[in-house]
Amino acid sequence: MKKTKKTKVVRNIFFIALCVGLFFTSMYGIRCGFYKMCEIEMLSKFVRHDVTILMPKGAIQVEVAQSKASRELGLSGRPSMGNDEGILFVFDAPGKYGFWMKDMNFPLDIIWINESGLVVDIERNLTPDSYPKTFINEVDASYVLEINAGLAKEFGLFLGSKVKITD
Repeated sequence: MKKTKKTKVVRNIFFIALCVGLFFTSMYGIRCGFYKMCEIEMLSKFVRHDVTILMPKGAIQVEVAQSKASRELGLSGRPSMGNDEGILFVFDAPGKYGFWMKDMNFPLDIIWINESGLVVDIERNLTPDSYPKTFINEVDASYVLEINAGLAKEFGLFLGSKVKITD
């Protein structure tokens, strides 16, 4: 009897693990097939790190792109982004970082921020048809924030504005 009970428990655990695995596999297939969000981007949804950025006129929670792969991918290929979303590119050292609108489907505001949280450069309302032009900050930055076009003004972001990045 003990062996039968133990076998049932093992079988139930295996069945639950299989169901969980199938669920995540099917979600990947749906996201990849329908939304074209595959590979690195889809996997990052399960392990991504988000932070909150406090700005002069509000706050927004953003996805962090800290690895080279996630920085290269950025928002490329995404169909859209909500007004309560954004992406923050984090760099190892202050510098000049160029961005372009390759494979973008919606316009953006791009904000360069230094290590003290000061906005050092802004490009507003960049449209996908601006590609292949590259936009580069003039003053060294440690972070770059991408949000939907028009939100920089709405959140009170101008040269010299102060932001705070919190976990």
